[in-house]
Amino acid sequence: MSRFVRYANLPEREVTDVIVSDQCPDICRELTEQYHARQWVPAPIRDISGAERFHADMSVCHLGKNQFVLDEHNHALGRMLAGEGAIIRYSEPVTAARPVLNVCLLRDRLICREIMTEPFVLEECEKKGMTLFDTAQRYAKCSCAVVNADSVITSDPSIEKCCRKAGMNVLRIRSGYIRLPGYAYGFIGGCCGLLSERLLGFSGDIRRHPDYDNIRDFAGNVQVEVVSLGTGILYDIGGILPIMERDDEKNEGGQN
Repeated sequence: MSRFVRYANLPEREVTDVIVSDQCPDICRELTEQYHARQWVPAPIRDISGAERFHADMSVCHLGKNQFVLDEHNHALGRMLAGEGAIIRYSEPVTAARPVLNVCLLRDRLICREIMTEPFVLEECEKKGMTLFDTAQRYAKCSCAVVNADSVITSDPSIEKCCRKAGMNVLRIRSGYIRLPGYAYGFIGGCCGLLSERLLGFSGDIRRHPDYDNIRDFAGNVQVEVVSLGTGILYDIGGILPIMERDDEKNEGGQN
């Protein structure tokens, strides 16, 4: 039995379903064979020509529980998620210049470039009583590796400033050392995702990053283990979005 993850990006149990790009078959294979995670693949974004057109963090915003906002052209994924009980809303057009769904939700916080964010996302987060923290970085989700509700890793100075203002623990790492075709480098949030409350998976070999020791220790300080889902240099695949987790409790109320 599975249930939708209660708070976006923050599973409380072993993840059973993720939204992730299929452009790295070895990562997908590891997710299937080692972590038994079913993968939901978003369609390429029509208005983007670069590698990020395949990225989940560009085309999907999970609002928590069974609420999702998808890129306006991702109807196939929307139908599949709706078949699992999800409530789907479609956004205004997503472009590289205006990544309206690239926001980071952290329980009661919303980290985003407010002026660039899909209005419905802002409205729903306000209804939930979430506090908005505006950042200069329009790729907020790409730039945040979520360790837990109060801890993130980033190489971006504006994200660091914003998250510290939000009262969070922040590890600032150096830029680079993450592959993204067509760009000098990718982002740390784009190459990872929580696979359980205590397990953070990276697309590639996290030990090859020059700040590995700091990353491992920072996560370890909040009882989160970092694991590698591949053998090569870290690869920005648009993140691994945990959307469903094991639900072993009987007679638990619904999440709608």
